[in-house]
Amino acid sequence: MSRNRDLKPDAQGRYRPYLGWKADIAIGDDGTPRYSNQRQHRFNLGTDKREAERRLARLRELWDENCRANGEEVWTAHALSYAERIARGEYRIEVPPLTETDGYDDPPAGYAEVIQFERDLYPSLDIVPADPVQYEASKAMSERVVADEMRRLEADLREWGALPSKRSLPEKLISGTFHEALDAYAEDIRTTAKRPGTDVLTPYGRLRLAHATRLKRQHPDVPLHSLTYDACQKLIAVWRNRPKGVRTDRPTSYDNARHHIGELMRFFRWLDATDKYQWSMPRGLERVSRKIPKTADEKRLSAITVETYSVEELAVLNRHVLPVERFLLYVGLNCAMGAAELGRLRVDDVLRNHRHEYAERLHFESTGADNFIRFLRPKTGVFGEWWLWQPTVQMLDWAIRRAGRIGAKVLCVTEEGHPWYNEGSTNSQATFANVWGRLLGRVRKSHPDFRRLPFGSLRDTLPDLMRHRFDDELASLCLAHGSPFRQDNLLECYGNKPFGRLHKALRKMEAVMAPVFEAAPADPTEERKTYLPIVTLDRIKAMLGEDKRPGEIAKECGVSTMTVYRVRKDINGGAGSGSD
Repeated sequence: MSRNRDLKPDAQGRYRPYLGWKADIAIGDDGTPRYSNQRQHRFNLGTDKREAERRLARLRELWDENCRANGEEVWTAHALSYAERIARGEYRIEVPPLTETDGYDDPPAGYAEVIQFERDLYPSLDIVPADPVQYEASKAMSERVVADEMRRLEADLREWGALPSKRSLPEKLISGTFHEALDAYAEDIRTTAKRPGTDVLTPYGRLRLAHATRLKRQHPDVPLHSLTYDACQKLIAVWRNRPKGVRTDRPTSYDNARHHIGELMRFFRWLDATDKYQWSMPRGLERVSRKIPKTADEKRLSAITVETYSVEELAVLNRHVLPVERFLLYVGLNCAMGAAELGRLRVDDVLRNHRHEYAERLHFESTGADNFIRFLRPKTGVFGEWWLWQPTVQMLDWAIRRAGRIGAKVLCVTEEGHPWYNEGSTNSQATFANVWGRLLGRVRKSHPDFRRLPFGSLRDTLPDLMRHRFDDELASLCLAHGSPFRQDNLLECYGNKPFGRLHKALRKMEAVMAPVFEAAPADPTEERKTYLPIVTLDRIKAMLGEDKRPGEIAKECGVSTMTVYRVRKDINGGAGSGSD
């Protein structure tokens, strides 16, 4: 199809790639056109490489559309004329008004029809009327003709008894179906919801794409002209009534229903705005009720709406963690970070032994012994900054050394260098959830009743404590929310965020978290694995301290004698492993 895909310049510095085929056209005996003398066509894209690449990308889109419309891989004269204009850098194609020589009985009425035909044939082109006034008049004439024809058809159908007496045909002819439009909407999400400079969808983009797919699966296909106010309201009502989940007979969750209603409304707004379809949002649809009833189990009569672990429970967790889990625990608590933040935390986000350059302006004291994390919240791009507790610094140093050994810039990576937070996955946080699940499994061997809260509860802990010990503003600031003072959204225009107050509060919170840190071993970075529940290990150590015989200890604790010897060896620093 094409040559010079890498766009190398010729001797004069011009970029002149081949793209597509052109041929001489002859009319056969049966009246059909026949192609002969096929040869590749060469375009002159100028001497600016970046602009040439841009033009070539547009040309390739047009070539694909030309082949679909033509049914053969040969440029039509019409499409090739458009292609030559793109090669010259003309991205907007103006269509002049029709004349009698164009073969139309009524050129003014056919003007809008021709433009719409060209837009449907070549959707990648920006085709506009050269005479907007005549185009609007032509479009109005076409709509009147369609309306008259629809009324005549409606009268005929009623006369034949094919149309119920209370039902009318639409006044405006709208092509396309609900599912077809959902597919186009999904393609728009794939095009627009990408990370800058990449072809990777954002996590929110992947979520929206999944919602659009579920909408298509949940609702039957209908013509777009039938999406009236009542029909749209019924689609929303399906989610308000909480349909059954895909893998369960229980109603879908409240949040899932809310997200799908939100996506449905975004689809309606997109459908109203896009040029691909002539559908208009029914008057009053934005005001339709979207309130979702909650089940009896979801209605909680409690002052506690966010579940977090207490300091005592966090200390229990800290006794069971491995170093990488302790790193997640400390940074998650210190900086109110969840998987999305921890998974993107980089080595250069950590400022070690750093006196804050704006300490005076932020009204707090800072020395060269201070340490900070500075980070942009992934979803909103809001800046966040946190003064670090000393135990957090110790685990960050360990994580930075580990990343350096692996050759990674991101702190949460596998030993092979793969990021824990998988940007291209439908479940980016799976690794964090799995690590957390294994940790809770170890804890529950010793404490069967230990609460099983999600990994995200770590992110909620600091703002919950801040809210009760300080104020809402600092709780919001530690989460790196966009506007920490909700009573005045314009305050950001006139004053800096009170990071100094946040850092002072974080210093005080280190003492609050002291019981958590005290639960760690003397060297919190030591890789100590044990297959025994912690309570069993503690009991063996206590009985060894009482000089009880290994055989007696093994019997009481339900372990082998060799296990007791191994524990004693660890206590003695590697000595004393022999039997009595």
